[in-house]
Amino acid sequence: MQYEPLNKIFYKNYEAYQSIYQKRFNNESAYRYNFAVGDDQAFVIITLEILNLITDILQLDKRLLKAIQSVPPIAIDQFTKKCIVEEIQLTNEIEGVQSTRKEIREVIQADEAKKKSKRMYGLVQKYMMLSQGEKISLRTCRDIRTLYDEFVLAEVKTDNPANVPDGEIFRKDMVEVVSPSQKVIHKGLYPEDKIISAMTATLDVLHNDQLNYFVNIAVFHYMFGYIHPFYDGNGRMSRFISSYLLNQRLEAVVGFGLSTTIKNKIKKYYDLFKDTNDYRNKGDLTPFVIGFLEFIAEAIETLCKTIEEKSEQFTFYIDKVDHYADNNKALRDILFVLVQISLFEDEGIGISELAEAADMGKSTVRMWLKKITGDVLISQQSGRTIVYRIDLDVMARIK
Repeated sequence: MQYEPLNKIFYKNYEAYQSIYQKRFNNESAYRYNFAVGDDQAFVIITLEILNLITDILQLDKRLLKAIQSVPPIAIDQFTKKCIVEEIQLTNEIEGVQSTRKEIREVIQADEAKKKSKRMYGLVQKYMMLSQGEKISLRTCRDIRTLYDEFVLAEVKTDNPANVPDGEIFRKDMVEVVSPSQKVIHKGLYPEDKIISAMTATLDVLHNDQLNYFVNIAVFHYMFGYIHPFYDGNGRMSRFISSYLLNQRLEAVVGFGLSTTIKNKIKKYYDLFKDTNDYRNKGDLTPFVIGFLEFIAEAIETLCKTIEEKSEQFTFYIDKVDHYADNNKALRDILFVLVQISLFEDEGIGISELAEAADMGKSTVRMWLKKITGDVLISQQSGRTIVYRIDLDVMARIK
């Protein structure tokens, strides 16, 4: 049976509303938190729906691992890079921050000495760090501020210096979340001592082993948005932290599909916050947890389907490569890499990377690239580098 939010029951059955709330709040399966939403103590009921979603997430993660193992590591590395680019672009887009995939790729590809001067350096660097399995400390409010400074502060300074945090750790003034029509839809906590107190309690949730890990992520994600500790960058911060936490327990690529799923269901995402913030909902976070777990499950399922489909295509194209290479091992090795790049990343690969992946010298790679005929090979400029990929439509017609 679908869990009905209290703010909906308020209108449908006002006479039963208060008793339903009491039953939920005092339910033996309810976990009550050390923070409030409005005037009400926050709580979650671990429903059958939540338990089923957690089971789905874990099963989908196993399916994703199987799909990942069906294709070569180079393909997954390239696919992960593509997902990171899309994740950054979409998490920006959700907040109305304009960025392009090309701009993000240029930050990834830039020389280390030049990276720091580029726009979105902190954002890109942190997401790339996730792909490498590095750890982030999320124990204290100071940890959150440190992450903010590394992750998004430079962008905030550039876009609107007035939005730079001005409190001891977070902001010291009030902040309002407004709709596109400039209607106030939420006010963040205020003053700063309330922000610090609520954020401390929220961080405690992440390290609470009494509840399921994924429930903790969902609750943290909601509370971060509710507290709204900064003037700007809150949405990007909360989605990044959620991605990081998912990557700690699931396949690494999962966290790089969260913003894509949220962007595709953006109305549902905003409605979850709106309904949970409603005073009639009386601190019941259960509907938000259910909705957020659905986002996670959908993100993993989408990744599974994408990789499974590309795995089938990869098998098809490798058969074409064998025909084209005609027992020439060096040529086959180069085409083997190029097919992976074309299927799983589609932007192309430079000579140096191609030589390393094919395990041969750059001059040898250049020689064999010149021998690829029949419009199979596509080359194009990417920054200062020429990158190469395969025209898969042409390759598909090879007999």
